[in-house]
Amino acid sequence: MLRQRVVFPGLLPEGLLRLARAGEDEPAWSRPALIAVVALTAGLMLIDVTRSGYGNSYYAAGALAASHSWSALFDNAADLGGYVSLDKGPLPDWLMGLSGRLFGFGSFSVMVPNALYGIATVVVLHDAVRRALGHQIAILAALIMALTPVAVLVSRYNAPDALLLLLLVCAAWSLTVAVQSGRMRELLLCAVSVGLAFNTKMLEAYLVAPALALAYLVAGRRSPRRRLRELAVAAGLALLVSVAWFGGMMLVPASDRPYVGDSTDNSWFQLILDGNGIQRVTGSGGAFGRKLESNLLYLFGGHLVGQIAWLLPLALVGLVLGLLTTWSSRRTTFAFGSYALWGAWMLVGCVVLSFSAGTRHAYYTSILAPAVATLAAAALVTLWRSASRSLFAAAGLAIVVVATSWISFAVLADSADFLPWLRWVVLACGALASVAVLAPHVRAAFRRPATMTLAVAAAAVALLAGPAAYSLATAVRAHTGYDPSAGPALGSRRAAVTVTRSDVPMPVATPEFTSSLALLTTYLLAHRAHARFLVAATDAKTAAPIALATGQPVITVGGYTGSDPTPTADQLEQLISSGQLRYVLLDASRVLPTSVVQRDSSAPAWAQRHCSRVPNASIVASATNGTAQPRSRIVPELTLFACGSAA
Repeated sequence: MLRQRVVFPGLLPEGLLRLARAGEDEPAWSRPALIAVVALTAGLMLIDVTRSGYGNSYYAAGALAASHSWSALFDNAADLGGYVSLDKGPLPDWLMGLSGRLFGFGSFSVMVPNALYGIATVVVLHDAVRRALGHQIAILAALIMALTPVAVLVSRYNAPDALLLLLLVCAAWSLTVAVQSGRMRELLLCAVSVGLAFNTKMLEAYLVAPALALAYLVAGRRSPRRRLRELAVAAGLALLVSVAWFGGMMLVPASDRPYVGDSTDNSWFQLILDGNGIQRVTGSGGAFGRKLESNLLYLFGGHLVGQIAWLLPLALVGLVLGLLTTWSSRRTTFAFGSYALWGAWMLVGCVVLSFSAGTRHAYYTSILAPAVATLAAAALVTLWRSASRSLFAAAGLAIVVVATSWISFAVLADSADFLPWLRWVVLACGALASVAVLAPHVRAAFRRPATMTLAVAAAAVALLAGPAAYSLATAVRAHTGYDPSAGPALGSRRAAVTVTRSDVPMPVATPEFTSSLALLTTYLLAHRAHARFLVAATDAKTAAPIALATGQPVITVGGYTGSDPTPTADQLEQLISSGQLRYVLLDASRVLPTSVVQRDSSAPAWAQRHCSRVPNASIVASATNGTAQPRSRIVPELTLFACGSAA
């Protein structure tokens, strides 16, 4: 019998050890360094991954439905009722639903997929950058990506952004291989990745399309005319993959599929182009009526502080240096094209995020993370390589280190109660690193390895200690609700600027609201009888927590905001008359005078006219077996109605 060769018997098989060895064409340190960065990333993304519970309960409730019903999974339904869909592409819901089927639905199955996306993004980014810009820039880019606070946030939260990042970085990797190999199949793989990203978060995926096209045009091996033809083919494939599911759903009769959540006319294409498209940028029309302040410094202030701005100016320096230093070789290597790719990615993203007037959550800035990480790494490596030979390069390196440490100082100062000593350490290390870099040019006695080691160590603290501290703070606290942000808790920072839709407040569940739902849930379980649905509740803030707490079918009346006209009054009446539903829970805080759900034909209006209100005292007494504490009460905005045989 053949025996497996081992190194250090009983410890590591040779095959496993081979993974840690560098290949013939790479430095000895490259593979071990990558393994260390991946291990760091896995720790940040996976340790205590269930700390946030279900995170965004809206998406978690959709995953619950997808894990229990194949039709709900395929339809991208927001709940097991299937009357309304989620307001994003189906791919994240499919994967979370399949995770729930594989592991059993729970916090683990909801959160682990995003953590794995985050780890994979770091690995793919490293390989994409390595192929174009070399091992040093690649490993530093991977490290910066791993320590970017908003990247850690989206990998520990169940919004679609982590999957979006992975697919877009895969698109960049495919394009890099396509240009270097001259093969069409990798370009088509890039197109498929963009199409899948569209199925994740719709038009946001196309923010990087100009960058991908620009890189292929300036660095492709073919003739200009052939490059244009190949790009046209790739664009056609990306469009086909993008719209295949959405177009297929629009061919299904409206009565046989969920209402398109957050749309005004039950059309996926209206949601794509308007609600999740133009309105997100212009802030006009529909639910996006209020224009928000927009300027070049938007990413450095307000609720975005500490998310992505740490190394943003350094990344801009890296873009300029990269384009200048690779211009002469633009026809022989992909380095210039790579800088064009990541530079256009960053600039387009910055402009859109800074000047959009619609809803902007802090975690939206995660789309900038791969480009910022790559260009910031390129700036440092490019300047470092020349610093020992050129006083000009050394001075440039000293300036960017000091400037970046000052930005970290300012961000950390914004969190006055969070490690108050760290900002001073960062600032001091920035000054020390700049002196160590310049010293060899002032006095020859400082031209020794110890000086360079000191410069590297001090610069590492100055540049990465702030983002690393924010990333750790992100990893050790829970992120729930609908507008999380990276870094320490808001209590240690200036008040965040809440970005809301003007006529539909973002759902914020207070502790009183949460405890009220717990009492209502207990009552509903005790009085459900043989009804198929536990309750029909207005909007995701109310319905999703009940579904997640019980695992029972719950109907989300009105979708995410409560304003979608589904289920209709006729559908609600049919559910009640057939015994499938006994209770309707209305949230008055979301049923606004101008909302569509106030129309006489709406389900909430029908329930108010034809069902009996259940006294809150009866709910509390039943839920607590008559032993209610003085603070056990139902908040005034929640009203439960008993309908049909329950009335």
